[in-house]
Amino acid sequence: MTNPRNFYDRVLDDVCNRLLNEIPAHYKYHSLRHTLDVIEMTIKIGHGEKLTEAEIDLLKVAALFHDTGYLVERKNHELHSCEVFEEYARKHKFEHQYYDFVKNCIMATCIPQSPQTIHERILCDADLDYLGREDFSEIAEGLFQELIACGDIQDRDQWNELQIKFLGNIIYHTDYSKQYRGPQLAINLSQINTTT
Repeated sequence: MTNPRNFYDRVLDDVCNRLLNEIPAHYKYHSLRHTLDVIEMTIKIGHGEKLTEAEIDLLKVAALFHDTGYLVERKNHELHSCEVFEEYARKHKFEHQYYDFVKNCIMATCIPQSPQTIHERILCDADLDYLGREDFSEIAEGLFQELIACGDIQDRDQWNELQIKFLGNIIYHTDYSKQYRGPQLAINLSQINTTT
């Protein structure tokens, strides 16, 4: 059986290559860049929340796979992400006792988020970390382009309305994110409000 750290190391390159090469080119937000960002923030928030290295290793697995469902289908991508994870887990003989942990963390990122454990809260905050950062506008523009290309929204006005509603309902779940992302989240929301 493969432990979380070894499993992550074994599958990282393959999963990243698939995200890079198989995700549609017009997905300007849900891309390899986003997944790598979520992994990085999972580690940072995990350390901020005083997780053990073993817990962080497990969360890195969930972060790596959390958007792999986009390889299958945009709709219900979290469920598909769990399926992709299970395919890799079986192939690489990942320890079965961790399956539910990883899948529960992935499913907690469904919008609206509903994390139940500290691990789920960390992955949820990592997934939406950019909302409380200074590079928010740049990253959000990628999501705008993606939603336009997919026909999910029609124009910039609809996008601004969606952003105001979305950011207005966001609550960070961890002490780390509340401290380090909460203030900038409020600034980003006010900036959207003043430009519409």
